[in-house]
Amino acid sequence: MALSGRNMNRWTIALAMLFLVAGCKKAEEVASPNDLPDLNKQTRPYVTVENTKLRSGPGPQFRSIADIPANAKIHVVGRDGEYALIVSKKGNAPGFIEMAAIKPGEGEPEKPEFGEPRRVEGKYETIADTQVRSGPGLHYPTIADIDKGTKLNVVEEEKGWLKVESRRGNKPGYVEASSAKPVNDK
Repeated sequence: MALSGRNMNRWTIALAMLFLVAGCKKAEEVASPNDLPDLNKQTRPYVTVENTKLRSGPGPQFRSIADIPANAKIHVVGRDGEYALIVSKKGNAPGFIEMAAIKPGEGEPEKPEFGEPRRVEGKYETIADTQVRSGPGLHYPTIADIDKGTKLNVVEEEKGWLKVESRRGNKPGYVEASSAKPVNDK
């Protein structure tokens, strides 16, 4: 196939742009496996309070992958909005359950009704890079990005979010409870 001078120039320009775009992409940073949180340490026992659906994602728009009966013991790893992420100790697929359909199980202290603030004062440390938001939820704007290992002064928990006070006198903010752990003062 013979290319005319005009077509040759178009191909040359297209290839040059392709290489330019490919060369400009920044290599994505990948976390070291040691930096990832250990899900076994984050797993908490819960019990379903009603028959419910296990969904493939955090919302009613995601397909149902299983029916879970009332009083079933489940293992919660974290949450996304109004849904809890659960994992199976038997090798079944992980999924999401509505927060309203679960309560703390054996080994978990009773908590106030979901959404009511509770006192959890103390020092915490972030277990991953995370964001501080202006309110207790993903729909609130981010007011700061903080690194793994950042020490936090927590004053209460609300809807699965830790309310943190600033050491610099800024307004309080909120960090997802699953991204921080209590620190023992020694």
